[in-house]
Amino acid sequence: MTKEHPPEPLDFFIWTVEDVGMWLEEINLGSYRQIFKENGVNGEYLEGMSMFTTEQILRFIRRCHMKWGDFITLCKELRRIKGL
Repeated sequence: MTKEHPPEPLDFFIWTVEDVGMWLEEINLGSYRQIFKENGVNGEYLEGMSMFTTEQILRFIRRCHMKWGDFITLCKELRRIKGL
């Protein structure tokens, strides 16, 4: 993926950390780009989030310093790109 072209949603599970960062910018969550990068959040990680327990979700929110509303936005956008 290049900076000119955002990653293809259908391939999100193979996104790199940089692809995830570009996607965060697209969905107006770009303020989390650096912290996601520092935590190695890639497409495979995003795919696995659907299996997170409540404890894992809370740990992720704390680790990424996310606001609850932003986490909800992230989840909605993940559902959208998954086609659910």
